Amino acid sequence: MTPPWIHPDTGQVMRRLEFHVTYHCPERCSFCSEEHRMKAYNAFPVTFGRVARVLREQAERGVEAVHFTGGEPTLHPQFVEILALAKKLGLRTSIGTIGTRLADPAWAERAMPFLDEALFSVHGPDPETHDLLAGRAGSFERVSRAIDNARRKTGFRPFVNTVLVRQNAAYLADTIALAASWDAALVVVSNVTPEGAGDDRYPKLTLRLDEIRPLVGPAIEAAGRDTIVRFFGVPACVLGVHRVYANDVHWNPRVTFEWAAHPGKVSLEGIYAWQPDRKRQHVPACERCDWNRLCHGVFARYVQEYGDREISPVPQ
Repeated sequence: MTPPWIHPDTGQVMRRLEFHVTYHCPERCSFCSEEHRMKAYNAFPVTFGRVARVLREQAERGVEAVHFTGGEPTLHPQFVEILALAKKLGLRTSIGTIGTRLADPAWAERAMPFLDEALFSVHGPDPETHDLLAGRAGSFERVSRAIDNARRKTGFRPFVNTVLVRQNAAYLADTIALAASWDAALVVVSNVTPEGAGDDRYPKLTLRLDEIRPLVGPAIEAAGRDTIVRFFGVPACVLGVHRVYANDVHWNPRVTFEWAAHPGKVSLEGIYAWQPDRKRQHVPACERCDWNRLCHGVFARYVQEYGDREISPVPQ
């Protein structure tokens, strides 16, 4: 048996796999962190054979859960077969989706028996807000229909991801309340990641940290008692008394398989991440913070644009 991946310092075992199985998406989200990679690799399909090899290898290494992403993962022509294989290997399955194919009741009926979790992208509480950011008319209606189809599976509770940008910040609490009305188990509020389109449009999209602070309490209150809210890419000090809602605290190590470029070729490679510190950094104020081992700081691009004066140590 192939030995598991183990962190050399903590002894933590890698249990989660993320897999980019497509580089296509019908949406054109203004903040899409994958936009550059989709353009670079959409001519290179990730075949079922490649997917099967990685799933088998990682299951043998002790991975217990797989999250399929893209692009839009459901566009893979053999995606239902991929889900079925993952379940056969004993893996817990999840997807990150805009709802493209799950909006079709017949397709959802085929896929849902093999799907344990789905993280749906919902970027506003109404078609006007969501469709504007998704860059496609009808997107809100499709993802809403997909969530309804998924919920027909007994006991299934959707997860929701909403990217927080200047254009939807005023509606954050309403978006979370909508997710709660769908019986969402979790809502991830994602700060703009400075990659792809998010990097290209960063100053136009991103909120100042001092603008995020007053949104936190109402967002958590809007979720009610049965929906969990977590904030990704937001420093703990910005969350204030709600800092236990930082996704950093609950993040699990993972290995991500995606195309990587080399001179004259591309290859499918695993990137091992033990901490959620990609594109992020600690600033001098973090050195005096009691949370600096749990919180991975602020995006480096943010510091380049706006400095670090909004970062302050969390008191004991």
